[in-house]
Amino acid sequence: MICGSNIITSFLHGAETPHATAIVGGTLIDGTGRAPISGAVILIEGDRISAVGSHDAVRIPKDMQIIDARGKFILPGLIDCHCHLEAVGVGDSGELPEAWATPDKLRELTLDDARLDLAAGVTTVRDLGSTPMLFKVREEIDSGKFPGPRIVAAGQQLVKKSPDAYMDESFLEYDGADDARQQVRHLVALGADLIKLRLTSQRPLPSLEEVRAIVAEAHHLGRRVTVHTDVPANAAVQLAIDAGVDGIEHNAPLRAGEALLRQMAAKHIFLGTAGAGGFYVQRYSSVDPAAMVDSPARRALPPSVVFALEKAATALQQQTGEMKTQGWNPEEVQARFIRGMQQARQAGVLIGFGTDCGSALMIHGQQYKALYGETQMGSSPMETILMATRDAARILGRENDLGTVERGKVADLIIVDANPLDDLRNVGKLHAVMKGGKLYRDEKTSPSQR
Repeated sequence: MICGSNIITSFLHGAETPHATAIVGGTLIDGTGRAPISGAVILIEGDRISAVGSHDAVRIPKDMQIIDARGKFILPGLIDCHCHLEAVGVGDSGELPEAWATPDKLRELTLDDARLDLAAGVTTVRDLGSTPMLFKVREEIDSGKFPGPRIVAAGQQLVKKSPDAYMDESFLEYDGADDARQQVRHLVALGADLIKLRLTSQRPLPSLEEVRAIVAEAHHLGRRVTVHTDVPANAAVQLAIDAGVDGIEHNAPLRAGEALLRQMAAKHIFLGTAGAGGFYVQRYSSVDPAAMVDSPARRALPPSVVFALEKAATALQQQTGEMKTQGWNPEEVQARFIRGMQQARQAGVLIGFGTDCGSALMIHGQQYKALYGETQMGSSPMETILMATRDAARILGRENDLGTVERGKVADLIIVDANPLDDLRNVGKLHAVMKGGKLYRDEKTSPSQR
């Protein structure tokens, strides 16, 4: 598996990106939903895919660099539709060591998280809540100064102003429709690629006029609007639908019933993350502290942060045990997720894969666990792959560039050692990651050193 702490830009020959590369011999799962192609050939020129097909259908020019993928499986680069790069995964059950809570140290951890995500095959992330510092990190990654995924960032989350309400550095308050429009303009000026609005029990629900103002101003500026909803769930979901938002995050719509799901589908409102895979990681699977932090994160993150993650895992394990003694049944939650996902798909709602990475024990670079979790919560392996590739690209509005391995698309690819359609945990068995035509590998796992 690729090591997050030592990820490098490594090419088969030399230090520069080959102008033309051919990946040959692997089984391609191209992200379109079509049947896999055995013995596939993928030609890459610069940062784009120039041809894709079977060995018999694609001629390999003589000047191509060859990547031998025989016995391996090739997929589009993964897209995490909901993450928080500035958070490492301690969640509400723990806290960062004081030494790592300064702005400079937070930037270091953010870069570690970005490195871990790319090393895990996540070539694009949609960050839904950060401080303005993340825009600088995005610039540094885009310039090639540091390795990391392509970042689509919302910046600060818009929240309705309310006296004495919980406040966070990643929140930006508004009060009234005019102020809401002004704050949207402010976020876009800072560099926001989209707008995120929080509708939660921590604050009163805004008026329909306020939410419509946010949506109208964002759309005027070419930005989409997605909404965090919790309780009161149905009221928040209905408000978001009536205001014409583009997407809704988390699982409230899955519990809102078929009528609201049909409204979402009719208005082309996507479900940015159903949260099913995250629930599996956090509550349904083992939260043995020794098993929750993979070796790449252990090597990439400071020891005191790893200790904080283990402490958070212990607390979550204890909390889950206490919930069970009080009658909480994870199997019932699992069944509810399965019903909700089936209803959403039947209604025609577009669903994207999102991990909420950075929240409790959703550790960056471990997205394969949430992918597998989706298959335990009502999605097939192929449906889950599409959620994390083609459908996620549609949610980003980048379907013309990202999400599938097709001619003309950006060359974002991953190569894994075992079939993900058999078990999505096999996505964690990474051989190499390609982002924009550049091949990222850990020198410890390159073929010459195995």
